[in-house]
Amino acid sequence: MLHNLQIVDYGLGHPGSVHDAYAFQATKVARESNTAIPEGHWMWADSAYPLEPWCISLFKRPRGGNLSRNQSVYNRYLSKVCVRIEHAFAALKGRFQSLRELRLKIRNKEDLYIAIYWVECCLVLHNMIVRFEEGTRGAESTTSWAVCEGQEFVEGGEHVVVSEVSGSPGQSHRTSLMNELLKIHSR
Repeated sequence: MLHNLQIVDYGLGHPGSVHDAYAFQATKVARESNTAIPEGHWMWADSAYPLEPWCISLFKRPRGGNLSRNQSVYNRYLSKVCVRIEHAFAALKGRFQSLRELRLKIRNKEDLYIAIYWVECCLVLHNMIVRFEEGTRGAESTTSWAVCEGQEFVEGGEHVVVSEVSGSPGQSHRTSLMNELLKIHSR
């Protein structure tokens, strides 16, 4: 089920529409990455987020070039995770209809705080519901789910070869995760 994902961090207080990367800066993970994410753990993210050892994003196609087959397969797996996260947000909005379009006029700081508290309450209630429902459903790991979802792409994908890019700690960690994921798949 897609609605069984808990929300573990969020950033609120940006009225209107803002870019994901800007909103991400308000989260505890972004501000305190060295303590917010335990060693050996990371978060999956789309290309709007920074590539760090604790924040793993998609490979971007080089200007005028192509991704390698392994990079394309990795991106396919990761895009399945990102879609699952978007579905979790849709489930959150389905569960709490008021989040579809919060009908509060924000004229001052107090109005903004009311909107923030409203959304926070919905997030807390969502996580409580997920915890209560966990006892009634079996949970599958994200890695095994992604391997199954990406199977079709691996068997029919293009075979493009470009040199692997490495350098930053984030790039090195992403490449090692890609290799580990492909190793699991080849078993």
